[in-house]
Amino acid sequence: MQELKTYYYQQGNAVRKTEESYYRPARSLPTREQREREKREDAIRRQRITDRRRAAALRKNRLLTGYMMVAVMLTVGMLVGYVALQTNVSTRMNNIANLENQLSSVKADNKATESRIATTTNLSEIKDKAIKDLGMVYATNSQIVYYNVDGSDYMSQYHDIP
Repeated sequence: MQELKTYYYQQGNAVRKTEESYYRPARSLPTREQREREKREDAIRRQRITDRRRAAALRKNRLLTGYMMVAVMLTVGMLVGYVALQTNVSTRMNNIANLENQLSSVKADNKATESRIATTTNLSEIKDKAIKDLGMVYATNSQIVYYNVDGSDYMSQYHDIP
């Protein structure tokens, strides 16, 4: 708080006495230079206090700024990671869609080829060609041989089949 000093010089024809002057011996009033020097010293003292407060606030602000920078960097890192994941997911979804389109086109091509083969192949023509040109005949009952397998899944062949 600022202390207010009042100096009375002269009021009318008599000097006013302050309450202090009753208890203390009279002292002379400060000169202009002394008042200015007191003002300068007071200003310097206030400036030092202000400088100390500013330095303390600056230290606190630097610490707070450091915390804020770390928080901002973490947030930016998380956002970049999130965007990278979103891009990765989108790329994979597009790749899956392209593969599904390829699969459906291959299936359609297979069905078209299968139906073309089915319509162009005539089994009666194949039978006629085999019988007439190649001399093939149907097997008779004497040519058919049956084999029994004794409970196993396979059979070992030791001789040529007749």
